[in-house]
Amino acid sequence: MNRKKTSQLIVIGLLCSVLVLVACAAPAVPAPTTRAPDQPAVQPGGWEQDWQQTLAAAKREGVLSVYSPGSGETRQMIVKAFKDKYGIDIEWTSAKANEIGVKILTERRAGLYLPDVVAGGAVSQQVTQLKPAGALDPIKPILLLPEVTDPKLWYLGSVPFVDVEKIYTVNPILGPSLRFNINTDMVKPGELKSLNDLLAPRWKEKVIYTNPLLYPAATGEILEIMGPDYLKKLAANIPIIVDDEGLAANWLAHGKYPLAIINRADATQEFINVGAPIKKWLPEEGSMLAGGAMAVSLLNRAPHPNAAKVFINWYVGKEATFMFSKFLEMQSARLDLPTDFIPSERMRIPDFKYKVSESEVFYAKSDDNKKLATEIFGALLKR
Repeated sequence: MNRKKTSQLIVIGLLCSVLVLVACAAPAVPAPTTRAPDQPAVQPGGWEQDWQQTLAAAKREGVLSVYSPGSGETRQMIVKAFKDKYGIDIEWTSAKANEIGVKILTERRAGLYLPDVVAGGAVSQQVTQLKPAGALDPIKPILLLPEVTDPKLWYLGSVPFVDVEKIYTVNPILGPSLRFNINTDMVKPGELKSLNDLLAPRWKEKVIYTNPLLYPAATGEILEIMGPDYLKKLAANIPIIVDDEGLAANWLAHGKYPLAIINRADATQEFINVGAPIKKWLPEEGSMLAGGAMAVSLLNRAPHPNAAKVFINWYVGKEATFMFSKFLEMQSARLDLPTDFIPSERMRIPDFKYKVSESEVFYAKSDDNKKLATEIFGALLKR
């Protein structure tokens, strides 16, 4: 073999050795993934890790600022339970339901971002005032606990959001509104079945009706179920318009009038508890499901964002919702809570015709409903 050929063979051998070494050093090609392109990779630790990190940060913050129309027993119940559970204090600022939104927006115009959450009543303020003003942050992304996010645990098949976007405001309570009441000494069993029965001549000037301008929810429910023509017929039967719900319940309990349409379902409860002959009446046309003034919203630029995140998960979770349900004697939107303490008339009836009044769509009609009520009941409101 000549010298030239030998040199070529040596070079080829060296090249082959280099290629073998490179192949051995190269990283293995990863196996193709079956995960959909839009499916996020699973993070180590999942929700538990996120929750523990949030909880640790919340405890470092040490406090939560809540604005709420709730006071007294409601405030004490929530503040104590949350402190006992997580060791976090709540700074609770009370204001009237119709002033919550105005108070927050006034503070913000002055550069003050004080509350973390709005809790309790004032749903209409939360969804029709604070949300349009851009003052709310979405709650949905911060819901972590499986007992909150699992759709099988909720009556409507998902977390019960109030707003149309279904991300901002949640109310974990959802029970029959029960605004129609009778005095059982004056109304025979089965005598009233339909709302149309209230239009009979025998009930003329005998139905108490809480002022629809002060308490628009009851009127809104009647309009949802029966429409405006029915409301005109009801007005023609001359109901007794009353501004004070407590007075309306008192008159009903003492038999001054046999029937009452009262905005607040619990206005009659103290009389029922002492044996007054009052019974809730469910018309066959259907009824509404209400939230018992227990909605919650998250403010943006919250001063204690981690404490707010913990609070909202707890507030919508099993423990707190059970506490609210017992306190209100009202059924929860959750399906995993006991109900043996709730009066039978306050339980949802399977397959009954319900509409949900705890919704932005319902509250958005409030001004129009007041205008219509003014036109229909104008003469009676001046009496």
